Amino acid sequence: GIHSGDILIVDRAVQAEKQKIVIAAVNGELTVKRIWYDGDKLFLQSGNINFTPIEITPDMDFHIWGVVTYVIHKPV
Repeated sequence: GIHSGDILIVDRAVQAEKQKIVIAAVNGELTVKRIWYDGDKLFLQSGNINFTPIEITPDMDFHIWGVVTYVIHKPV
């Protein structure tokens, strides 16, 4: 998983496909989430199961900034 202090390597040229972890801007705020679809609905899911998935709706200001390709864990 991704933890506080980890370094994320992001590729803006990679296509954001189902189950990819992305950096997304939602209503002006950046977030790191896994992207998935349910039919024609788009969701962003946290790695923490205690958080409800975010359904992306047409009225939201949303774009994908890039796809996480590597995670470098901070040494303890």
